[in-house]
Amino acid sequence: MWATKRSAPALERASKRLVIKGLKTISSLPESYKTETIARLRSAVQAIQQSQPTEQSLEELYRDCEGLCVHNFGSDVYSMLQSELGQHTRSCFSGICSQPDTDSPKGTVLEQVMRFWISYTQQLAMIKCVFLYLDRTYVLQTQNIASLWSMGTGVVKRYLSECDMRSRLTRLIIAEITKERDGKDIDQKPLVTLLSMFVELNLYTQPFIPAFIKETREYYERESRRLVGQLTSVKQQNAEKVSAENVSSSVDAMDVPRYLVHVKRRLEEERQRISDYLVPSSKDVLLTTTITELIEKHAEKLLATSLGAMIDGSMLPDLASLFSLLLSANRIDSLKRSWAVHIKKTGMRMVQTPEVGVSLIPHLLEFKRKLDNILYGPFQKHPILTNTLRKAFEEFVNSRRNKPVQLLAKYIDQCMRPSSRTALEDDIDTLFGRLVSLLMFMQGKDLFEAHYRRDLAKRLLLGTSSSVDSEKLMVQKLRAECGAGFTSRLDGMFRDMDVSEDLFGKFGASRYAEDPKRIAFHANVLTQAFWPTYEPMDLVTPKQVEQAQNNYVDFYKEKHSGRKLQWQHSLGTCVLNVRFDQGMKELVLSLVQGTVMLLFVDNDELSYGQIQENTALEGAELRRILQSLSCGKHRVLVKEPRSKSVSETDKFTFNTKFSSSHVRIKISQVISKEIEAENKEVEENVQVDRMYKVDACLVRLMKTHRKIEHNELVAELAKHMRFVVSALEAKERIEMLIDRDYIKRDDSDASVYHYIA
Repeated sequence: MWATKRSAPALERASKRLVIKGLKTISSLPESYKTETIARLRSAVQAIQQSQPTEQSLEELYRDCEGLCVHNFGSDVYSMLQSELGQHTRSCFSGICSQPDTDSPKGTVLEQVMRFWISYTQQLAMIKCVFLYLDRTYVLQTQNIASLWSMGTGVVKRYLSECDMRSRLTRLIIAEITKERDGKDIDQKPLVTLLSMFVELNLYTQPFIPAFIKETREYYERESRRLVGQLTSVKQQNAEKVSAENVSSSVDAMDVPRYLVHVKRRLEEERQRISDYLVPSSKDVLLTTTITELIEKHAEKLLATSLGAMIDGSMLPDLASLFSLLLSANRIDSLKRSWAVHIKKTGMRMVQTPEVGVSLIPHLLEFKRKLDNILYGPFQKHPILTNTLRKAFEEFVNSRRNKPVQLLAKYIDQCMRPSSRTALEDDIDTLFGRLVSLLMFMQGKDLFEAHYRRDLAKRLLLGTSSSVDSEKLMVQKLRAECGAGFTSRLDGMFRDMDVSEDLFGKFGASRYAEDPKRIAFHANVLTQAFWPTYEPMDLVTPKQVEQAQNNYVDFYKEKHSGRKLQWQHSLGTCVLNVRFDQGMKELVLSLVQGTVMLLFVDNDELSYGQIQENTALEGAELRRILQSLSCGKHRVLVKEPRSKSVSETDKFTFNTKFSSSHVRIKISQVISKEIEAENKEVEENVQVDRMYKVDACLVRLMKTHRKIEHNELVAELAKHMRFVVSALEAKERIEMLIDRDYIKRDDSDASVYHYIA
């Protein structure tokens, strides 16, 4: 193993020494550094405020600001800026505050403040750029210190408050807006700038807006009081549409439609004002104040003055304006009341007329159509107004009990006849829909069904209906609105007619129709439950008719055993071929009229007594028949002595000299008194049915409650009945049930009832 060894001198030469020296001393700032630097910055700020160039460049100024902040002199710089901005603001406003409100060589106060603010904000923006390092270091690191921009605007805000310039500017701005409302031209530039200044200084919401809204309220209060006090009656503008221009030209004689146009113009002006120089956040309160003063406070008078005339005149655009303004003013409740009052007042005038006839129905249809046009158009189908229309219509239509439904059934009967000119085929569906809609407002639909069924029976049996399809269409609409139970008997009547047609076809092909002497004969078999009730008439029919009837009865009994047929002679019709001196004529008569006429085949003259003996007719019925044949328009019999009435001593002869330009002549019966009697009978029958329904309902209610107080029972009864039950009728039916031991009174309280199981 080999080893070497370095010499000692070589080791000494390779070693190094570590020497530790003291820290270098940092040179201290010159004593004048702070003062001189702040002075340079102050000079620069003053130059910027005076729109003069600075001695140093902006970069040098920025470095100076940075140096001060680095050496912890930020508070001194901030104080200097605050002082300079305050002095500059005070200097600028000292001259403005001494100026009068009117124009001066330097312009109005608003214009001078506008120029100051534009210049001040531009200067403040440049100053902020120079002192940006201060804003991002010292200001951010120090609590309760505002940014340079906020500090600069705060200086202006404080000075405006100290010199009362804030309230002065508010007053002058509002005065300019008032001039504009009065129609004068103003310069909007100062308003735009100053209101922006108010927003920047947080002076817009308070105090400007409260003062401005107060002045707006007072302005429109004065204007509305003046205009509403001069309102005239509504004039329908047929030839010329009302516009804002002719409103302003005729403000001394203003009706409600013109006033509404004026209000809409005012609202549009306020919206434009918001767009031009006001802050959008003030839109709601400004428009609400305007609407309140111009519409809400005068809603009742505007409606009382105009609504009725505007509805009667179908002034749809004006009604649309009225609705939209009242909706904005939250006064739909006032419109609702006036709407209901007008509907009921107009309707009562129509319904309560003593001599009201079937013409009431077209008037009601037209009135309803007009109201619907308004409701679905200008009133936008508002749910409150829709419900009000329904209730008001129901109230006045049912103010005359039973009469409207009777007239509605009669009007439909007229529409169904061939001679009716009420509706064309193209719009018959629409008409029927409107008629059924009208029925839905009426109480006593059971009475309508009874009248309608009676008239339908006559049209079907006498062949006086213009179209069976129209008849079925009407029943279909009734079924859709009132339910299948309401039209069950009407549907049964149509089935009977169809079955009778098939049955009579089989009769014609049977051996019972082979009699060579058989007259042209047709019969309908009716189910008694479906058809109106008819009193059987004792009539001695001619032999040919009697034989035909007997043949049909034999045929029917062969087909259906165990059924009983009863002939209703009052519903029969006949056609007689009669030879007059002028020639052969066809007389369309009722079966009773035909029976009387056939008596004169073998007799030239017959007395009243002889005719009664041969026909077995009662006195009133016989007089009515003879009157139609001898005293009417077509006098096929000659009565002696001549008069307009028939007595038991009259004699009748066949009128051979009868003449007419028509070959086929229909001789109608005297029906005025008959119709009155039928109407009375129908109402009596319906009333009896109603009492049965009331009794059944009372028993069901008592069975449910077991014990109930009188007023509560009557209220429950009214809810369950589809027709009106008066308190007296309810009391009578309750007394009847007590007598029949269905219910009993409480021993201690007579107004309480108990159900007897």
